[in-house]
Amino acid sequence: MKFFNKKVLAFAVVGALASGSALAGAQINTANTVYAKEIAMPATLTVNVNWNLGYNFNDSELRYACVKLTGATPVASTVTPTVDEYNSANVAGASPATDMTVGAVNVNGNVAFFTLTSGILSGKADPTTSNYKINLNALQFNVPNQNTTVTATVGLYDNPAAAGSCDPASSQLIPGSGDTKQIISFKPSYAFTIDPNKATASVDNMPTSFAGFKNPVAGVSGGPDDARLAYAELVQINPTNRKADGTLITLADIFPTTAALAVEGDFSDWATDAQFDGVSGTVAATEDSAEWTVDPTALGADFFVYADSTSENEIPAGSYTASLTVTPNAGYDLGAGDEEEVVLVPSVDESLNATDNSVDDNSAIAGQIVQDGVRLQAPLTQVPSGWISRMVITNTGNKDRTFFLTVYGENGNTITQGNLTGYTVKAKSTKVIDDLNTVLQGFTGAPRAAIVATVAGPEKEIKGLYQIVNTTSMSLSNYVMVNQDTGSH
Repeated sequence: MKFFNKKVLAFAVVGALASGSALAGAQINTANTVYAKEIAMPATLTVNVNWNLGYNFNDSELRYACVKLTGATPVASTVTPTVDEYNSANVAGASPATDMTVGAVNVNGNVAFFTLTSGILSGKADPTTSNYKINLNALQFNVPNQNTTVTATVGLYDNPAAAGSCDPASSQLIPGSGDTKQIISFKPSYAFTIDPNKATASVDNMPTSFAGFKNPVAGVSGGPDDARLAYAELVQINPTNRKADGTLITLADIFPTTAALAVEGDFSDWATDAQFDGVSGTVAATEDSAEWTVDPTALGADFFVYADSTSENEIPAGSYTASLTVTPNAGYDLGAGDEEEVVLVPSVDESLNATDNSVDDNSAIAGQIVQDGVRLQAPLTQVPSGWISRMVITNTGNKDRTFFLTVYGENGNTITQGNLTGYTVKAKSTKVIDDLNTVLQGFTGAPRAAIVATVAGPEKEIKGLYQIVNTTSMSLSNYVMVNQDTGSH
């Protein structure tokens, strides 16, 4: 079992002094201090807490003062109150005050309370005590986790039971003597963000459709072979956060100089290279991820994927995700415990790169590859004697679209093929291939096959129909072709 050592967070907070008034209410003068949320917990924080009394004592009067912590518990041995004298004009006098005595301290859970007894005040030129300051210097308290804030509540009561609860809503709270203020909070010190890009594999790429990218993002150097998947960075935020010793924190305090950046997705034979910040990654044997060793304290670069458009390898459509596996430095916890390895997943921030394309898939946090063509499939195309088979491609868009055909036959059935390329369906029109015997020209088996029409146009504008007609009876059958990538008609 691993035991946590408590971290002592030492940071003296100097508060502003309250303006003087004989009737001034109590005021906690300790400023809120923000600590790094990545500090390993539990921890013991040390803070100077002081507040104005907010009450004018009579001669030889006894009251019970208290301080209650919400989100933490005080360390009893560090509750050592003192009182400093300040007059009605808020001008400092004796320190400690000679006419105010602090009695025994009691600590009950998250409340500490003690007696205050005044001396003879009536003979003083300025008998006001409302501006007197109660000091709990180097007060230590235990904080259980980073998902909390520490709030202090103070007050004066006329009996120990009421002071022991230190309830600001109690009717026994002396009017003007209570105050509540946040004195400790935690904020994250870093942001791991990513801006995914959508790259398009082009049906128009030659000699192999979808083996190259269309309109690569500006800044990618290799032309249609290359496309950017994402831009990622890990940066410091909330730079005034404090670390365990009370000094300002940096990324180097939290993170080591090496971590594993992984991008998961299809890195099969189509991907001739995958780079992050100009460095090639290691592709897994399963070809479903690429990994780099990076310095998380200086992480900010483009992630590129490379494909060779002259190869025979089609670039598949798919989505990509990213993660950073890192072990924080001692004394820091990124969600798994002090100095324990954790897998960080970046949050999406589409403002990081204004020149990229928004992804269609929200899960594609490290980028997406789409194909710009529509592949319409007629799974059973038949050309028996006495029948005519036709194919119809419709284009409702405003641009002419080219398309080509691909034939898939049964095992052992060799098909003589022809007229597979060179087709164009005009804008707002229909292209009919009147007789598919011109495509399926011969068989060593049954006269049937599947035909896929790959059209260089968007799915919403392109539809297809397969029709077979009996030339004797003129009976016919129609089949709406299916988009083999989406399953839609």
